[in-house]
Amino acid sequence: MDLWWTETQTPSLRLGLRCSAVVTRARSAYQEVAVLETEQYGRLLALDGAVMTTEADEFVYHEMLVHPAMVACARPRSVLVVGGGDGGAVREVLRHPAVERVVLAELDPLVVDVSRAHLPGIAGRIGDPRVAVCPGDGALFLRGAPDAAFDVVLVDAPDPVGPAEVLFSGGLFAEAARVLAPGGVLVLQTESPFLHAGLIRTVQERLAASFPLVRLYWAVVPTYPGAMWTFSLASRGADPLAPGAPERGGALPTRYWSPEVHRAAFVLPPFVRALLSERGHAAAEPGGARP
Repeated sequence: MDLWWTETQTPSLRLGLRCSAVVTRARSAYQEVAVLETEQYGRLLALDGAVMTTEADEFVYHEMLVHPAMVACARPRSVLVVGGGDGGAVREVLRHPAVERVVLAELDPLVVDVSRAHLPGIAGRIGDPRVAVCPGDGALFLRGAPDAAFDVVLVDAPDPVGPAEVLFSGGLFAEAARVLAPGGVLVLQTESPFLHAGLIRTVQERLAASFPLVRLYWAVVPTYPGAMWTFSLASRGADPLAPGAPERGGALPTRYWSPEVHRAAFVLPPFVRALLSERGHAAAEPGGARP
């Protein structure tokens, strides 16, 4: 048997991985959820045919989504993860000893259940007593949350299509600013500068309407479209590049993030700086978004 899993990342780009088994495949009210055993990257979690994470490279994405925001805050005690049902962001948040509460607001309970059953290395900390799993729409959860309830908000969302589109909106960013404590930090993934330049520009502009400090940083995630992946950080005051901020995480048991990588990640290549300076893109461009 020659079994291949193929993701159409754009109309002109595909990712193909040879698989040894389909571990599980099920459909929820929202999407198809599948876990496959790949020969190159270990187990892969896919939603509606798009790779969400793999065992081999998930640590890059989850560490870089989480730790820049966490070290920017002097003492992050309360954290909201919107999306992130695979549990990787929760695992990284709980590496910080000051954390007292993590709320996981995941739309699809099946993603949580499948991840806990078949990806324990990623989802194994969801059962920690400090974690509250709140199934449902993350945007609605934000609207109902009290003012200044969280020190960090992490939007671990898939591509901005369908139900996830609202997670990249100016309205959501305004709600995030409201529920963050003074000095609080928001981070969300903003995809590839090679394939999603319009999205990056739009998100940065929308964040600037609600936050006094907005930064872009990047990492390399091999299974994501374009491999070079960006994250947008917005803050009510805390600066991830303030003297001593990265060193707060110097003892973390990480595999990609470090204080040195942290500082380097905010150094943008000239072509990324150039795309941020371009104007006239009031809406996110769909080009490159996965179907």
